[in-house]
Amino acid sequence: MSNQFHTAVKWLKAFRSSPEDVVAMYAEPFVFTDPILDQHGITSREDLLRVFGPYANADTTNGIGINNFRIDEVIGDEQAAVYRWTWEARKAQAFLGIPTPDRTPGSRGLTLHFYDREGRITRDESYWDAVSALAPFVPQIDRANKFKPVS
Repeated sequence: MSNQFHTAVKWLKAFRSSPEDVVAMYAEPFVFTDPILDQHGITSREDLLRVFGPYANADTTNGIGINNFRIDEVIGDEQAAVYRWTWEARKAQAFLGIPTPDRTPGSRGLTLHFYDREGRITRDESYWDAVSALAPFVPQIDRANKFKPVS
């Protein structure tokens, strides 16, 4: 396995342990962007801690869900890498405001990381498919055609 794969696994495992563990992997300065969640140009460690907080949830009864990420592929080198990943949130009671009590929401996505000389993250951009995550819970969404006509 490549060094970049180990870095990707370490990054995603940190999500389960604590937001502090994730944020410790970021350089100073850094920039974080997740446009799907309308998080653009985050440069504050305090803000990043808030962003990553829910992912370390271990309580199966609070409705937040247990977030699991799996690394599917890593392409890159010591300067930058792209991670292709799969995510699911077991026991989540809602996702993006849509109730999800009977099924597990999940999606696939990509994260682009740039690193400094010490291997810390200087830039993080994540892109994922919210439509496929919500499709099982919203009858008007069709995964292939995106939206069905509303009658």
